Amino acid sequence: MKNLIQNKYKKVFLLLLIVTLWSACSNDDEGNIATAPSIEFVAASVDANGAPSNLTPTTVGFANNTYVIRGKGFSSLKHIYFNDFESYFNPTLVTDNNIIVSINENTPYSNVSNKLKLVTGSGTVEFDFVIAPPAPVFNGFQSVNTADGGNIVIKGNYFVNPTVKVGDATATVVSTDLTHITATLPAGSQGKKVSVTTLSGTVTYNSQVGTSIYDDVFYGGVTNSTWAGDVYDIAYGADASNIMQGDKAIKWSAKAWSAFQIDNSPTIPANAKGIRFYAKAKTATPVNAIKLILNYGWGTTPTITVGEVYKYYEIPFEGATGFGLSATPSTMNLTLNHAAGSENEIYLDDIGYYY
Repeated sequence: MKNLIQNKYKKVFLLLLIVTLWSACSNDDEGNIATAPSIEFVAASVDANGAPSNLTPTTVGFANNTYVIRGKGFSSLKHIYFNDFESYFNPTLVTDNNIIVSINENTPYSNVSNKLKLVTGSGTVEFDFVIAPPAPVFNGFQSVNTADGGNIVIKGNYFVNPTVKVGDATATVVSTDLTHITATLPAGSQGKKVSVTTLSGTVTYNSQVGTSIYDDVFYGGVTNSTWAGDVYDIAYGADASNIMQGDKAIKWSAKAWSAFQIDNSPTIPANAKGIRFYAKAKTATPVNAIKLILNYGWGTTPTITVGEVYKYYEIPFEGATGFGLSATPSTMNLTLNHAAGSENEIYLDDIGYYY
């Protein structure tokens, strides 16, 4: 139901005609006598395709979307509130039996009354109605290598009454606020993806539990080096916008044609399909090409282009689109060759493998 309508009153006059004719066909025993307001139901004004809806009743709405309120006693309408936050209404879109209104885009949705309230010249009426938050945003969980039964901390936004799953199993939510969830991993979590579901949808993070080589810190005996003495910081935390997940990232001040090496990774499971990571650059121009060299082999070297926003990359071990190997290697020595003729700042985060 999100984004049902882009322009506030698109096709709304057609809808008004429909509901007005509907109202004319209904009985009104009160005539012109002032009637205390009552709400029969609320319905979205348009369907997912932007056409006038069939007015299916709902008790859930989204800010900045348009709804029909059906009932009686609306002629002297003065105010409309969702969660005690006022929404503007156009008097020409109000009859005694119907109101067409767009919910104010700034309407709160967390720690609220979950009530629609109408104030008219004849009284006030309330109706149970929930304003759904925006779709949840999932920016990672820490630590990726948490064992079953341990707690992970999920970072993101719009976590209102969330449910957390790992694969198909439900995790126990220990605590939550709008931007963080602490949850306990159920048995069988290793190699599974974590998802968060709210009233507004489900989002799943890319990395699987237990597959990290770098998650704020490097695991195992990893060593780092560069080809040209580049400055790098494997525990960068100065600017949250340059961190994808957790509290730290890798900041690599890359010289032209230089490289950053990650050597001596922990053992990679035989059923792992490839490497994965997030990357971004300070500037996207000129084109920031990074050539990936696995275990010092120059036979097949996939190249990616890094932009100014973090992007998730998966590079398979086998096949022409990956490193061209015939099987999963037992360890990973990964070289990221900055194959560009200008300096840039490269940020890397959440490095590991995937199944």
